[in-house]
Amino acid sequence: MNPDSTMAPTTERIVEQLESDIIFGRLRPHQELVEDALMARFGAKRHIVRAAIQELASRRIVVKPRSKSARVKDFTPSEVEEIYYMRALLQREAARIMPLPAAPEALNALKEVHVRYVAAASVGADQDLIHKLNDEFHLRLFALCDNEMLCKAIAFYTEASNPIRSYGITDRNWLQRAIAEHTAMIKAIEDQDRTALETLVVDHMQPSRRRWETMRAGA
Repeated sequence: MNPDSTMAPTTERIVEQLESDIIFGRLRPHQELVEDALMARFGAKRHIVRAAIQELASRRIVVKPRSKSARVKDFTPSEVEEIYYMRALLQREAARIMPLPAAPEALNALKEVHVRYVAAASVGADQDLIHKLNDEFHLRLFALCDNEMLCKAIAFYTEASNPIRSYGITDRNWLQRAIAEHTAMIKAIEDQDRTALETLVVDHMQPSRRRWETMRAGA
């Protein structure tokens, strides 16, 4: 049985699977997303597939030119520069305005996600699970700033950078560094060391970006 047909073909499920395929390179830049092929793969109606493609386009990881099939987006170096500029700007601001000390319940929830992330990374769990736990950690981290609009902006640019920041996400060295930096962020919050936290939330983005740039240069 096709594993993609074991659940009802909802737009949300199709988006989740295609996004995962794009993030982890199973669908490559410029690759066409053919509606008929996706309908057959997921056992879905055309309007469901079209809605999924539209959602992926809104997340800026798929492009849909007028009267043409959708394709996986290929980022230019300048687009990557702009996305990461915005991420740095927003994330640093979230750290700057974050109330310290943090609310105990929210901080404990952040720690709990970190424990699950470390466990998943340690046993070589599925890359999709590691990616989701990493996202959940950052979601809870920036939620500590208590600014919903700022958090939404951070989430938007994080989503846009998914195909870039996922490079090496399951590489052992990358994971070890990510775990160490997540640990350092928690410690900075506990120590109320805002300066360290502002630096960490920006520096933490750079390894995956550099890996993307290296692979892009060698392509």
